[in-house]
Order: sequence, then structure tokens, then C-alpha cells
Amino acid sequence: MNTQPREYRFEVKVPVPLNRLQEVQIWLQTHNMLFRQHYAPRDINSLYLDTPMLARYEENLSGISTRKKVRIRWYGDLTNGEKAKLEFKHRQAGKGFKVIYDTKLDFTEPQFAWQHALKSAYNNLPVDAQCLWATEHSPIIICRYHREYYISSDEKIRATFDTKIESFDQRYRQKANLSKGIPLGDYVLLELKTNAENEHELSNLLASCPLRPSRHSKYVNCIRSLMWQ
Repeated sequence: MNTQPREYRFEVKVPVPLNRLQEVQIWLQTHNMLFRQHYAPRDINSLYLDTPMLARYEENLSGISTRKKVRIRWYGDLTNGEKAKLEFKHRQAGKGFKVIYDTKLDFTEPQFAWQHALKSAYNNLPVDAQCLWATEHSPIIICRYHREYYISSDEKIRATFDTKIESFDQRYRQKANLSKGIPLGDYVLLELKTNAENEHELSNLLASCPLRPSRHSKYVNCIRSLMWQ
């Protein structure tokens, strides 16, 4: 049985055009919350899973208040998924929480195929995780980007800058596509995150932000980039 605590948090996204990036970086660095580097920068790879009819994608487009994403995430080399995490990301009325399990993707397997790799990952999960996975068994895209991490001096608010965002199409494929990526555009994504009890501090920070936050989903934008290529 899953015993992970549900830590609800707010997550606000601010797409930043490249010609405004320096302005936003200076704003964050000089803010009285005294942001500093939190972790070393690293590359992030996320395999998004969905139903064959893209039900999770449609949920996001519709903007319904309760929705879910299923993804497998690993860090660093795109071709090394040995220390991956299976994440179920839930959103309810503006706040969200994640449930995470260890898993792996062995791209070095000579006969690697998504069907067998995902079935193996599923079979090695506890029963509660298998139930959460439900019907999202189709590999749709891998989203890869470079992330920089910052945190406020009181450690209440975390900020990340995502650059070099790429989409790797996995639809209708048995083999993993790890070489043909499509850039999502010339922008940087700022994400501001905090636990639910710090909503007031987050609101104050956003009030001084040079740019307005907006709805933004890497998964949705990745699919859109594939549809319009």
C-alpha cells in the first residue's frame, strides 16, 4: 500500500520570451526573498503516458479542475533510464500533489520495445501503483529540457528556469525515439512552486513579477508541436 504523504502545492508557470529573460532573472535575483541556487543545473527527461485516445491531453485542454498526468522521469543522459521514477501528478482545484514510485527503462536492451518495457515496469510495481496507472499505457512523447534551480532564503518558494525544451515523438513506435527531437520554441519557462500553506507569500511574489503567469503544459505544447510540424 502507498504510504507517501500528500503534500499539496501550488505551481505557477510564467513563459518568458528570450528578450525578457534577463529582466526576469534580475527581478528574481534582487527580490527581497533573496533567491539563491538550490541544486546544480541538470537535464530532465519525461516520458508522458496517456490512453490511446489521449484522454489526459484532452483533460488538460478542457481545463477541468481535477485531472491527472502519468509520466516516467529520469535525469541526465536521455539514453539512461535505469534510475527513473514513475510519477502520478494529480491536480485538484488549483493545487496538486505527486505520488512517486521507483522504476527503470533499459534502453540498452538489444530488443527494446515500448510494449515490453512498460509491461515490465508495470509488473514490478506494487498493486496500489498498478491501480493508479489505470489505462495510461501508451507512450506519447518524451519531453527533454535543461533546468536551473533556485530557492528563497526562507525556503518557502522554489523557482526553476527550463531551457532547451524538446519533444521526442513516441507515438505509433515500438522502438524509443531518442534522436529526433523538435524544439518547442524560443522561450524559457519559469516555474514558481510552494506548499499550499505558503499561498500568501507566493501571491506577494507574483504581484511584483514583470510578466504574468499563464496556463502552460509541456505535455500539451509537445503534442501541439508534433501536430504542426
